[in-house]
Amino acid sequence: MASEIEERQKESINHLSIMHIFCIIVALLGVLLYGNNINPYNTGSICFYMSLNFIWLIILLYKLEKHLVQKNGKYLSLFNAIYISFPLFIAITTLFIENENIFYLKVIFILPVLFAASVMGKRAGMVMSTVCSFFIVAYEIIAKGDPFFQAFESSLIMISIMYIVGWFVGVLIDNDVQYQEQLKENILSLNEEIKHRKQVEQQYRKLSSVVEQSPNIIIICDTEGKIEYVNPTFTQITGYSYDNAIGKELKPGGYDPGKFKQLWELVKTGEVWQGEFCNKKKNGEEYWESATISPFRNSEGVITHFLKIAEDITERKKVEKEMERLERLHLVGEMAAGIGHEVRNPMTTVRGFLQMLRRKDEFVNHMKYLNLMVEELDRANSIITEYLSLARNRVVNFKMQNLNSILEALLPLITADAMNSDKNIIMKLGEISDLFLDEREMRQLILNLARNGFESMSSGGILTVGTFMDGDEVVLSVQDQGQGIEAAVLDRIGDPFFTTKENGTGLGLSVCYSIAARHNATIKIKTGSAGSIFLVRFKPGRDKEVLSGTAAKTVLM
Repeated sequence: MASEIEERQKESINHLSIMHIFCIIVALLGVLLYGNNINPYNTGSICFYMSLNFIWLIILLYKLEKHLVQKNGKYLSLFNAIYISFPLFIAITTLFIENENIFYLKVIFILPVLFAASVMGKRAGMVMSTVCSFFIVAYEIIAKGDPFFQAFESSLIMISIMYIVGWFVGVLIDNDVQYQEQLKENILSLNEEIKHRKQVEQQYRKLSSVVEQSPNIIIICDTEGKIEYVNPTFTQITGYSYDNAIGKELKPGGYDPGKFKQLWELVKTGEVWQGEFCNKKKNGEEYWESATISPFRNSEGVITHFLKIAEDITERKKVEKEMERLERLHLVGEMAAGIGHEVRNPMTTVRGFLQMLRRKDEFVNHMKYLNLMVEELDRANSIITEYLSLARNRVVNFKMQNLNSILEALLPLITADAMNSDKNIIMKLGEISDLFLDEREMRQLILNLARNGFESMSSGGILTVGTFMDGDEVVLSVQDQGQGIEAAVLDRIGDPFFTTKENGTGLGLSVCYSIAARHNATIKIKTGSAGSIFLVRFKPGRDKEVLSGTAAKTVLM
């Protein structure tokens, strides 16, 4: 933009230069003019005037240099006054030195009028015309002795020409000056506008970058709920591309339509809605959002768009659910620790007396019932044993050992269970790190998961047990070929006494979760129509929490 200003200033300088050069040509023509075969100037006078014009040309070049140097193109008034007075001085000097041909002497007074009008505008041109008219009339009165009115009348044509030239050239210069000033103001205004737009664009880029890089889902839709913008996080989480989403209706896939209609009516009134709801991805998978939907208003306060900012809280929901389940396990564990032994003691007494009765001959006819009671007491005792496994204050014996060794030791027992139920077992053991484990609890965990897998499959099914490393975590995998787990059942897996089996106790998986928690491990389940996979992930750090440089240690959990 600065280059444009300089370009306009150069154009103005060129205009003034051409005007001044024209005036020089007029002066030179006046000096060299011959009229009616009469030479109005002698040789000495011509040399004198040529010298004066040469001096004037030097002054003009100096003034042009000032034009190019000064940024605002304005000059000192005193310098301008001297500059425009110099041609007047030439004209007056000519008038009084050369008096042979008065007609040619009058013509030379057009020169200072041109200079004044071209340098300082119409007002200076009119003033200079008045001054020159005064000198012409004064010369007529003094040189010829004519009365004032006669002198004025004889010079009226020349005076009129000077006023016309001063006015016309001055108007052109004033218009050019006004144009230059207006152009400068417009350019300055344009500079401010461009600067403001650059600031706005920079701010827009910052906001756009924040929106594009936001870890939250950001959606903008119109008042009808049609999506107009989604950020990259939306496409990453949902699986929908930008083009797939634009123009679609903003409607959560897993949310009650009636509740969403109420939500939409609320935000249309200008209110802000905050809450959580379940949505669906492109592949049908559900995820949870913590969302805020707020209106956009224009300068008149009219709602034009709606903004939705949502956070994916699926993992948080899972953690909360896991915490709730662990709390239930802890509660049951505390109950088990409190009443488990108290229940087992009288049962042991009853079982002892039943064994005594079985040895007496008078109860031979009742042996069938006595054996049934003993079996049921043993079954109840096994349930209590599992129940006590939920207790947090049970003693565990951690030793540095390899999970593969425990699995290899259990393989014959698991194989026998598989053969008895007409199933198959495949064991894939990878290279894994040693862990601090309680062998007895690990055996119980593995057997519970394996037997659950066998029970979920039909004859000929294959159970795959394996181990592998996932980063710094050791993973135990138990995969069956059953029918999968229903969503309603999956939500309650691990709850004490919850079972889908006719003769189940509902404690097997609860015990597995308790054992995993004591070993700083988590149990994750992947299920589908082709079967389920139970993944027990052992996190590093148990050695820091339980053992410190020792081979084994007994800990009261």
